[in-house]
Amino acid sequence: MSREVRFERWGGPDVLRVVDVPTRQPGPGEVQVTVRASGVTAGESAAREGALAELYPRAFPAATGSEFAGVVTGTGAGVSRVDVGDEVLGFSSAQGGHADVVVVPEGSLVAKPAGVSWEVAGALYVAGVTAWTCVESTGVRDGDVVLVVGAASDVGTLVVQLARLCGAGVVGVADAVHHDWLHAHGADAVEPADAGALARAVHERAGRVDVLVDTTGADVEHLAEALAVRAERCVATLPLEADLEFGPAGPARAQVLAELVDLVATERLHVPIAQAFALTDVVEAFTTAERPHRRGRIVLLP
Repeated sequence: MSREVRFERWGGPDVLRVVDVPTRQPGPGEVQVTVRASGVTAGESAAREGALAELYPRAFPAATGSEFAGVVTGTGAGVSRVDVGDEVLGFSSAQGGHADVVVVPEGSLVAKPAGVSWEVAGALYVAGVTAWTCVESTGVRDGDVVLVVGAASDVGTLVVQLARLCGAGVVGVADAVHHDWLHAHGADAVEPADAGALARAVHERAGRVDVLVDTTGADVEHLAEALAVRAERCVATLPLEADLEFGPAGPARAQVLAELVDLVATERLHVPIAQAFALTDVVEAFTTAERPHRRGRIVLLP
């Protein structure tokens, strides 16, 4: 037997339970991983509350956890890229990462470099691939000015850094408590305001904006108009993040994850970790994750 986080009705963190389940064995092409760390995401909170039920229907009891890191403890027939004992990180399109053990297709895993902590490895997939997609889809390049709304969020902190790695200038919109972090990572910073006031503040600092990334669910179209940013260079992260967690897994995701963890291993990308909780404290972990003004990932440690 092993433990897994589940819920049987929509609601707040209090509906989450750690239950005993039969330990699943890997089938053909599958890998069993003993989980060492798994990130807590905003998408999982929204899904648990029922906000994504129409787009991504789920049956009860439902499991949670779409990203994880751990040690390979079993392989099914046909598995060739990993062996028992390998340290890996990856993702589960079927959820279930908030557990002692997870079974996923071999293609959902990449190698964990020795210098990357379990906490960071287990919290990289969702925010990291979402941030990478934002930078890639808007064509961020050397010399661009990128405005990141919600720059201190899980995704926003990584968008800031990835845009800087592309050679772009970055202005982050965040509460004043986060401005020192933004400055330390090469970004300018402004406080949140309405579209008109924000556009004026950004233009005073940067003169123009080429790319707009929003991680908050704000009115991107109105802000883009105020900033004169072309529609194809604007992106909102929330739909991207939800699709990564609850949509079908695309073949390129593992490749992007491998590139991201290499950036972490070579200290070119920093994943802030706010706090780690034991699996049995999952209610407290999600409650903490859903509080405002937090910077850094919340991680569960089975």
